[in-house]
Amino acid sequence: MTHFQKVFIENLRFWRKKRGISQLKLSEMINITPNYLNAVENGKNFPSPEVIQYISDILELMPYQLFLEHPTEEAAACTVTSDLMVIKQRLIKEIDELIGKYQSEIK
Repeated sequence: MTHFQKVFIENLRFWRKKRGISQLKLSEMINITPNYLNAVENGKNFPSPEVIQYISDILELMPYQLFLEHPTEEAAACTVTSDLMVIKQRLIKEIDELIGKYQSEIK
């Protein structure tokens, strides 16, 4: 097993457990067999780019985060901060749309 694979496996386990998702549940969510996911986490198989994208989507990560060494609580906090920024941008957009809608109705 390469260092690259070890880092990926460590991150996959870290983030999966951090999100409270079992191997069985994750495998169902990304439409792969539990045996395949177990083989990935044990270094016997390595997922395709498509499966890596599905995993990162479910774990609410950018794919590159699965390849960073030493996932930490700070990294988790960065993800939360990033999520909050996305929510903030959506809310701002929705508020701007509502303001525009009501301004056009008033005129």
